Amino acid sequence: MAKFIPVEPEKWEKMVKAWAENVRLETENAQLEHVINYWKIEAETDNARWLRVLEENERLKAEVERLTKAGDAMASIIKYEPGVNTFDPVPDVVKRWYAAKGVQS
Repeated sequence: MAKFIPVEPEKWEKMVKAWAENVRLETENAQLEHVINYWKIEAETDNARWLRVLEENERLKAEVERLTKAGDAMASIIKYEPGVNTFDPVPDVVKRWYAAKGVQS
């Protein structure tokens, strides 16, 4: 059985107000923890998305490099010479390749 502790009325009022403030602060703390946990999950999700974007970027860079090397190999085999093979369609492909790369021919 709980013991009865006599408390002066002005102290009782302060105690009740402190208890009510404590309940309010505990509720606010729980809400803030919920918000913090939500944002932690969102940050982890955003990080995972960024990692996927970076991985895709690296994959695409590697593919561009591979295709560029293939195009350069093709161009080196055909031996395009500006102004010499003007009506030959195969060197025209090489000319277009160099133009796409930004190389002046």
